[in-house]
Amino acid sequence: MKKLCFALGAIMLLVGCGSNRDRVEKTLENGVEVVFNHLEPYQIKGESGRLRLEKQFSIDLENSELLKIGLTDIETFDIDSDGMIYVIQWHVKGDYIYKFDGNGKFLGSFCRYGQGPGEIEWGGIVMAVGDGEIIAKDPSKRKFLVYSRDGKFLRETPLPNVLEIEARFDDGTYLVHWQDQFSDPNNLIDHVALCDSTFASMNEILLYKFPNALRAEKIVVGEATYIIGASKDRIFIGDSRRGYEIEVRDRTGRIVRKIRKAYTPVNIDEKFKTVYLARFRDGDPWKSKYQFAKSWPPFRYMFTDDEGRLFVMTREPGAKPGEFTYDIFDKAGAFIGRTSLGNSDPYHPRTAVAMMGRIYSLNNSDSGYKELVVYKAIWE
Repeated sequence: MKKLCFALGAIMLLVGCGSNRDRVEKTLENGVEVVFNHLEPYQIKGESGRLRLEKQFSIDLENSELLKIGLTDIETFDIDSDGMIYVIQWHVKGDYIYKFDGNGKFLGSFCRYGQGPGEIEWGGIVMAVGDGEIIAKDPSKRKFLVYSRDGKFLRETPLPNVLEIEARFDDGTYLVHWQDQFSDPNNLIDHVALCDSTFASMNEILLYKFPNALRAEKIVVGEATYIIGASKDRIFIGDSRRGYEIEVRDRTGRIVRKIRKAYTPVNIDEKFKTVYLARFRDGDPWKSKYQFAKSWPPFRYMFTDDEGRLFVMTREPGAKPGEFTYDIFDKAGAFIGRTSLGNSDPYHPRTAVAMMGRIYSLNNSDSGYKELVVYKAIWE
């Protein structure tokens, strides 16, 4: 059986090794399909990789009307199946979640500041899920709150620990992650897992260790990272310790494909190092702990669209200052094109969403304000 798998893999690789860029290189490794991508996109017949973004409107915090209704910041956002937009603030004394229609018109706000039922103290996540409900999560609490789309508080759901929610699938399964800061004094341990609707059953699919800064003799900035994404039926995990490789898993956590891509490393520049170390005072012993990798990991963030395309945010600069280049992969894992988006910060829970022919991107405007820009996605 092993010989047969090897032979099939070799045949697939040879078929894809022609000079034509429409022939996608693939092989099998331990029964898992591996798709090889190069620096330049494939040109696949019937598959468009040329994306043009046409700006339709933005929710711009520089707009004084938003200040009047109480919206002063955008931590993250989500879109429901009707195209309604929900944004959440990080910390206020009023409402946390603001709802807009598909044209950017303000419709109302909910989720008050406080410690009582239906209230939160910090606004970490807002998520529109498939059954018409809205989830709000305070990252410091072992629970999340559930509202109707019109802002009525429905219930709160307890959690076994301080989990963060990445996605909820139609069958009620959750993709979550959390950090263990105590079991290993020398390391912080991030866990990524699938769990059922009761959060009683956990299927761990990634464990990621990195040095605990309180005990480590050195911290290497930019050494490695991991990113998580999800579509309606797939989970995506990129672990830069394996280079530019993204695991594609089904909703049970089983690996069904690996996407690999060649990339040109982006070096960590001296300006970044200077700014990073400027937060430490001269003589601060913490300052001497920090060192820098030669180059950044290949990716920073990813999201999918309704057709199953995967958008991977790289470290390569985009078309305009402050923007970054995204690699675009088709549903089968082939690299088909690039686009440029001006994300505000890839460490926010969600900085870009693609659905119903639109791309929503949380940016920093030229004047420094947050704005959620809504584009029409045109495939040419």
